[in-house]
Amino acid sequence: MQTQETQEAVTWFQTDDFGVVDRLDHEQVVTSFYRVLLPIWPEHSAYVIRAADGTEQRIKIPLQRKSVLLGYLRWNTWMTALFFGAPAIWAHERFLWMMLPAICFVAIAGMLTWVAGRLPDSEVMRRGLLRRVVGFGAPPELLSDSMRAEVRSNLELMWATKSDTPWIDALGNGEASELLVALAEYHQEPELLAVAHANFSNKLWN
Repeated sequence: MQTQETQEAVTWFQTDDFGVVDRLDHEQVVTSFYRVLLPIWPEHSAYVIRAADGTEQRIKIPLQRKSVLLGYLRWNTWMTALFFGAPAIWAHERFLWMMLPAICFVAIAGMLTWVAGRLPDSEVMRRGLLRRVVGFGAPPELLSDSMRAEVRSNLELMWATKSDTPWIDALGNGEASELLVALAEYHQEPELLAVAHANFSNKLWN
């Protein structure tokens, strides 16, 4: 937790986004760092949604450990690769030996940038479903209580316009739909979520 003194100190620095993770089409998680060329201290993480017209919506979320860690590691690994690579290229007569560690750090930096932080296939499917129903794929557990409640209310209204059966009763009756899965996701009740996914899986396989 930042003390008041720490908060006052870091406000002198500019902020920038690092540590892009969980990218799904035009949605991703980033962390805003205070920086002086390099990332110094994480301010907050955000779920970023970019529209087709280039506009951007940022939903502030708790600091994401994976994003923070990769925010530090990616920048520093690329800089280390540059530290070894520049002399090997521009003064190769003396520093050709530095090409080997430079290549190693480039490989590591590339893995951290383009491989680490990817979503597993199961989470891609989950967030894709949420995006189709809700309009964005942010996992409900990352959102504030007030935002979860707002989305939950909208989903319940959507269900009420579709069916006279209460959505929980519909789950118990074995009814399956993406809307029911999203409702269970936003109610954050494991038993309801398990039933919703089981019903939906049975529908897909039958």
